[in-house]
Amino acid sequence: MTSRQIFLNACSGQNSDRPPFWIMRQAGRYLPEYRKLKSKYGFLEIVKNPDLSAEATLQPMRRFGFDCAIIFSDILVVAEALGFPYEFKDGGGIIMRRKIGGMRDIEAIDTDCNIVREKLAYVVKSLSILRRELPDKALLGFCASAFTLAAYMVEGCSSTNFPSYSKFINEYPAEFRLLTQKLSKVLGEYAKMQAECGIDGFQIFDSHATLASLGRYEELSAVHISEIVSQIPSDIPSILFAKGMSARFGELLKSNAKVYSLDSESKLSEIFNKFRGKFALQGNLDQNMLATGNPASVRQKTLDVIADMNGTRSHILNLGHGITPDAKLENVEAFCQTAREFQP
Repeated sequence: MTSRQIFLNACSGQNSDRPPFWIMRQAGRYLPEYRKLKSKYGFLEIVKNPDLSAEATLQPMRRFGFDCAIIFSDILVVAEALGFPYEFKDGGGIIMRRKIGGMRDIEAIDTDCNIVREKLAYVVKSLSILRRELPDKALLGFCASAFTLAAYMVEGCSSTNFPSYSKFINEYPAEFRLLTQKLSKVLGEYAKMQAECGIDGFQIFDSHATLASLGRYEELSAVHISEIVSQIPSDIPSILFAKGMSARFGELLKSNAKVYSLDSESKLSEIFNKFRGKFALQGNLDQNMLATGNPASVRQKTLDVIADMNGTRSHILNLGHGITPDAKLENVEAFCQTAREFQP
């Protein structure tokens, strides 16, 4: 059975010999081959060049043989396509060269589908290369949620608590609604573009979901995620990663995603059994294990996560969050080997 089929089986709750496995941020700074690539090209240069983006995507596939490859890109390319470019600050973090200043800026956002497709055509080219190079692997596309993308466009930079955005949500509801409606339309078109390239799954990152206060996640974010999901053909599973929202799982279900990626603070089986429904779960080995652990401890913890979800049923093995730059290669290999060799 191919990796592609194992992934699709897990998304639909069909048993395979083992769970499919991949790692969020699996292409990146923990890999020496990526650091070599990055020494020659800037991050955004790699993202926007289809050949370089495909190469960065393929690097961890060659080394570790993950079941799933997720395109090397960035959630903010959509903001840039809408006229809100960004750059990386010295020492880390993101700064937007332009941000939302009021209703006039929101009304000026052009959501014409043809413009979106033209400006993000490099993503299509990269996915086309990857589909050709990885015929038996599951290929994943992705985007941000409208709620998370709006956070950067309003705040104007990365932040731990996004104070300006939180104020914007509560004090300017009409502006917030128009902005997220426009973004969800564009993101839906972007998702459709990627679906047309033959992807097998589509992940939506709601990285700042917890900025939505308790009980308001549906109206502020999930409703727009549902709109994005509706643009993806039903045979392409949608995956939602809403950081920090495991304890509010019931609110996540309003997004109508097929798969939910959960952090390491939650026990997958407890959530799966409590909210019995037609969904699968993704996760959730503690990402810090790959930096602080050793191959033996990683192997055992990986087996614990697999066993918690009854071996293979409705489970995609992953981390609770993205892999860190200080992850040890031998620990990543232990994670992959354990998953690959698992027998129920």
